[in-house]
Amino acid sequence: MKEHYMSLNEAPFEQIKNGEKTVELRLFDEKRRLVQEGDVIYFSLIENATEVIKTKVISLHKAASFATLLSEEMLVKSGFAGYTKEEAIACMRTYYTAEKEEKYGVLGIEIQTKED
Repeated sequence: MKEHYMSLNEAPFEQIKNGEKTVELRLFDEKRRLVQEGDVIYFSLIENATEVIKTKVISLHKAASFATLLSEEMLVKSGFAGYTKEEAIACMRTYYTAEKEEKYGVLGIEIQTKED
């Protein structure tokens, strides 16, 4: 089991904390290729790195693109309930370019919050 550290903006951080978001979307880049089922991810709040949520990776969902990955169920699990697939992709574009998405592919990291 490995430990990983990732930072989040306030809205997705709160969604994970409240149990509304159980899938974190990322590029399948070098850092994310190291993530395995059973690993622990510590998500810290960008605005306040001392605020941390400990999670356990329960499943990994790899895809070539966000368009392929984002089914109706995945929209809800990744914190985009009420969004269309196009709106969710537009939101992800604020973090990742289409070029990077094409280069690396994408990853949905399914997590559960974990108490020590």
